[in-house]
Amino acid sequence: MMKLPVKNSLSFLDGLRGLAALYVATGHARWLLWEGGGNYKQMAHNYSIAEKILAVGMSVFKYGHEMVLFFFVLSGFVIHLRYSLQLSKGEEAPFTFGTYFFKRLKRIMPPYLFVFALTFICDSIVAHNQYSIYTHTTPIPLVNQNIVFEHSWSSLIGNIFFLQDAYVPVFGSNGSIWSLKYEWYFYMLYPVLLFFNRKSPWFTLIGLTGIFLVYLAGFHTGFILFDQVVACLLSWWIGGFAADIYSGRVKIKRYFLYPLIVIIPFIPAVHVSPVSNLLRDQIVAFGFMGLLVLLLDYKNNKIVQSFGNLKWLGDCSYTLYLVHAPLLILANGILLRATNNVMPRSFVYVWLAVAGAVIIAYGLHFIVEKPFVSATKKVSSKQPEVMPALVK
Repeated sequence: MMKLPVKNSLSFLDGLRGLAALYVATGHARWLLWEGGGNYKQMAHNYSIAEKILAVGMSVFKYGHEMVLFFFVLSGFVIHLRYSLQLSKGEEAPFTFGTYFFKRLKRIMPPYLFVFALTFICDSIVAHNQYSIYTHTTPIPLVNQNIVFEHSWSSLIGNIFFLQDAYVPVFGSNGSIWSLKYEWYFYMLYPVLLFFNRKSPWFTLIGLTGIFLVYLAGFHTGFILFDQVVACLLSWWIGGFAADIYSGRVKIKRYFLYPLIVIIPFIPAVHVSPVSNLLRDQIVAFGFMGLLVLLLDYKNNKIVQSFGNLKWLGDCSYTLYLVHAPLLILANGILLRATNNVMPRSFVYVWLAVAGAVIIAYGLHFIVEKPFVSATKKVSSKQPEVMPALVK
């Protein structure tokens, strides 16, 4: 089988991750700044036809958790791509953990540390003004149940070391940062995966599939962090396997994987299926793997390449992911104070808040992100530097 050309630009992936981050922010804004699906169902008769179409159409943004699987797959692909290309050419692909660790550290930590300060500032304003989101008295029960304000030192230190949702709660109101734990420890486990991958890409995939099935059967070691990360590792590594397919190390007919994309339109059904969360997530991850392989095969298509025009959005997507939640929670408090604690029917506030979050994130990424990744990007200008923006 002929190898896919690898010298062409993959900047369309940057545009896709930018759109994915925008999707996440819009989903949270819809949740925090609109009256909600429950109220809509009860009061649908008061909506015009256009408003009903818009309300139903905006429901597509309900699946932010599933979008995390797209970022996992994309992250695994980009992290492994450089080494896969070298191995496909018969090169040794030397790996130095110290260099790799430092690059990952400076890519993740500056914006990550900054967002703790931003979260504390936004939460402090919310608390000082005793907004209803702080007192858990908003008109939306799910908001009252899920938004908490934890600012203890133990939470802060635990989050800095990526222990959130394992041994400490997420810091402040920024629940979105739960997923950074997974990304970080996936990165730390990559050298082990690369060791086995050098010997056989198939062996690595089959081994991780076996581990996944063991966890799916209910086995746990008792080490919470280890169990959480390793149980989800397959959903990240199938992106790495896609890199081996792209580089030609894995010789399969790629179009056999295209049908996996049919999973994506059925995400709403998967979301409410009675199977375990672990299995649901892995099913969705396979769907995004099929989509990634298809897009890579048709990466020279004008439509696919057009996503590269959104590279600017992709460049700030990590910052957008990190900062949007505390900004939107603050916006919720201000809005409900102005409306006497009544959620608006209009989506105007949703769109305005998302636009504001994008503008703020774009400006901030020049301060807290770009200065620390520019040197890294020079290493390989043919590969996008993907730092997935993840959401629960």
